[in-house]
Amino acid sequence: MILLLFGPPGCGKGTQAPMLSERLGLPAISTGELLRQAAKQDAAAGRAIDELLAQGNLASDEVVNALLEARLAEADCKDGFLIDGYPRTVEQASHLLDLLDQLQHERPVLIHLDVPEQVVVERLSARWNCPDCGAIYNVLTKPPMLAGHCDADAKALVQRKDDTVETARKRLAAYRALTDPVLAYFESSEAGAVVHVNGNQAPEEVFADIKQRLEREVFAFVRKQRRA
Repeated sequence: MILLLFGPPGCGKGTQAPMLSERLGLPAISTGELLRQAAKQDAAAGRAIDELLAQGNLASDEVVNALLEARLAEADCKDGFLIDGYPRTVEQASHLLDLLDQLQHERPVLIHLDVPEQVVVERLSARWNCPDCGAIYNVLTKPPMLAGHCDADAKALVQRKDDTVETARKRLAAYRALTDPVLAYFESSEAGAVVHVNGNQAPEEVFADIKQRLEREVFAFVRKQRRA
């Protein structure tokens, strides 16, 4: 099974991905994490990526496609996977379908987390993370036990440059401009199935809704694909 976890930045994809990964036994792949890993390995690339994110922009198709291709070539992806945050453009969507055909995978199922814009802005600007272990907190919905410090290692939390109100609005504008057509692409073609889920709920409620929709609609879609 190929799942695409979709939605605006701050919609909760990073929370749902590991839960779905464990439930379905699929590796969870985050394009944001792939970019951050690439930035750590190459200082020059890291500065360029940091600057891009700080301005609220998205990485180029070429960069993201190359990172994803390398990741999907790894052995743990041979029986399926979940991707968080990709595709973000119609070009990326087309590239992904070609890649899935090459790897002899079925068509993907896109799960879109619907969250109002103002809620997303509030979530993003309230987000902090641990610089050591990478744990993410939100002072509104998931605060640390000790204010300003990581629960796991007590390190002082930091806020990324792209987690400000101004940058959050820019990221949402970029997201809508590029990815609204991706939803239309999947919804109006045989590219895959699209499932909308209310992401403006508690994480466990969102997860329960996703599971229900998977059982009711997605598995039927997969069975149809296998019969075709």
